[in-house]
Amino acid sequence: MKYLTVDDVFNVVGQFGWSQKIYYFGLSLLQIFTAFHMLLNVYTGLDPTFKCYKDGDTKADPLVNQCFNNRVQDCRLSYTSKFRSFPTEWNFICDQKYKVAFAQSIWMGGVMTGALVLGGTADKFGRLKTLMVSLLGTIAFEGFSSYAPTFAIMIGLRFVGGICCALVILASFVLSQELVGTNYRSSCGIMLAVFFAIGIAIFSGMAAIIPDWRTLSFICAVSGILFLPLSCIVPESPRWLAIKGQQAEAKKVLELMAKKNGKLDELPSHWEVTTSSNGEESKVKKSQGIRELVYHPYVLMLTLIQVYSWFVNSAVYYGLTMAASNLGGNVYLSTTLSGLIEIPSCLIAVAIIDRLGRRLTLCGFMLVGGVACLVIQFIPPSFVVYTTTLALCGKLSIASSFAICYVHSAEIFPTEIRNSGMGIVSVAARFGGIVSPFILMLGDVVPNLQFTALGAMTFIAGLLNLKLPETMGQPMPESVADILALRTTSKGGVDDDYKYKKLQMDEEEVDVSVFPRSRSPGGAHKSKSEDQVLLIED
Repeated sequence: MKYLTVDDVFNVVGQFGWSQKIYYFGLSLLQIFTAFHMLLNVYTGLDPTFKCYKDGDTKADPLVNQCFNNRVQDCRLSYTSKFRSFPTEWNFICDQKYKVAFAQSIWMGGVMTGALVLGGTADKFGRLKTLMVSLLGTIAFEGFSSYAPTFAIMIGLRFVGGICCALVILASFVLSQELVGTNYRSSCGIMLAVFFAIGIAIFSGMAAIIPDWRTLSFICAVSGILFLPLSCIVPESPRWLAIKGQQAEAKKVLELMAKKNGKLDELPSHWEVTTSSNGEESKVKKSQGIRELVYHPYVLMLTLIQVYSWFVNSAVYYGLTMAASNLGGNVYLSTTLSGLIEIPSCLIAVAIIDRLGRRLTLCGFMLVGGVACLVIQFIPPSFVVYTTTLALCGKLSIASSFAICYVHSAEIFPTEIRNSGMGIVSVAARFGGIVSPFILMLGDVVPNLQFTALGAMTFIAGLLNLKLPETMGQPMPESVADILALRTTSKGGVDDDYKYKKLQMDEEEVDVSVFPRSRSPGGAHKSKSEDQVLLIED
């Protein structure tokens, strides 16, 4: 009997064959749908233009886009906007304008809650099942919000919709990474960001021609129905099935992929799926869930660095977007360009990530972005062109590093808790998006101080990322013990990497007995292969 890991099978039947291309394209299109919802409040909450007439005084000239005493109650309003937003419907202007920002905060709170509380759902019940249930939830709750009779009901439905949308984002990304081979993980992960950017541009065009927020919200929600057939097209992750002990189901998925790729005959006549080269997964200790990330000091350090890195990427990304959001005064054009400008940054990342590696590429982009923001502090306010150019350089760099963060983190977190780990860093990212407006307020204290703060945060995060392991060309870790083995292969660069791969080849060629994994003093599981690697290095 021949035992093959998922990566072994991909090496035989194709790492990105015809079947994987179909699966990936479907999951990529789903990113356009998530972009719609992440952008929805930008348009449904648009500030209306209006005239405020003082009650009882018909001869006085009206105030334009402002209220007497800044109180809506002191105005007889006449709206002049063509688009009817929910601030228009419920008079959220002047002293009531804060409710528009509150609506966005509630939505982001839902996304944070979904990532934090339910991020491990896909690790427990499966990537595909979680994806489809959360997609249905997003369609339903966001659709119902378009009929909400009151503001309170609308934000309540949007909060639950945000929870569901967070699971769609996490599950779709993890599934797309686990259905392709090692050589295509980076490019596939980053290209998802390109589809998200395209979604921003498409939705901006839709918002420009749709007359009111209720119609826009409804179309945004029901467009998700187009993606429900994915449940019949995209399979469950064979990596998740294997790590959960469902080897028969994993084998069926892999054989189906091999058949569609025209490589079914190249598989051995008698083979089984395993999570290791010697079939020892049956004796691996049951995962303790997300607690695995804090048992071992090294794994805890990796988690904390990624949490900070995701927080910084999000805070700087949204901070620079808001700081340079006025491109000609047209909100539709500004938002479209802000999405399209991310496409070249992602393509640059794709071009170099498999040449320089994840760690060096991520660190390089963050250091460049950090330096660009820090230099702004020393430029006189009159040199607007230079300030804008440096801010744009920072935005392009941070957009690239943000996309790489998704790939690198997915390759560091083990399969048994990958969705949970991605949920934790996603929470950090959402928190970064929430605090970014407050960081921008530093510019009111000292001109350009906000760029100094953003630059310093980014520069520090870039240096910390050097402590993360290099994952280029390595199999995706299945357990925490594999992360510790990855640490060993990252210490000495090419030579140690060669020794690790040579060790794997030796184990496959020799008929060895199965060694159960034991718990190390640090709290992680230590495998036989890890012990051998440590002996080789010593």
